[in-house]
Amino acid sequence: MIARKKRQEIYFFKKVVKIPIYGGNFIIIFSNNPGRVAKLVNVDENEIDPLYAHTFWNFLYRKYESFCVCFNFWSSDAVTTGTLVHEISHVGNRLLLSRDFDAGFINDEAESYLKGWMGDQIESFMKKCNIV
Repeated sequence: MIARKKRQEIYFFKKVVKIPIYGGNFIIIFSNNPGRVAKLVNVDENEIDPLYAHTFWNFLYRKYESFCVCFNFWSSDAVTTGTLVHEISHVGNRLLLSRDFDAGFINDEAESYLKGWMGDQIESFMKKCNIV
């Protein structure tokens, strides 16, 4: 379990990484502020309130196509390893679909490397933000 105690303060941690090979941005957000997240990913705040674990795609950030995962570690619902894997699967699939990449059970090496890279980026940012 990776849950943090619920906090009264508003938190917004963001990391933007250029996606190797496929291009675009991979954005990682740790926040308990649905309004600020909604503004960044260009969605209605009501779609993501309450904020827990979400994936966003098909938006521009600094003129680049972007793919985003957001986790609220300060939610009353625990963000678990399973939650992280779940959102990585969504964001990786959206990226590959946008590149017309046909992944499958036999042809899954590129997909596995991409999702592993995304997991490493999230873990590194979690360490930097003192979440793990």
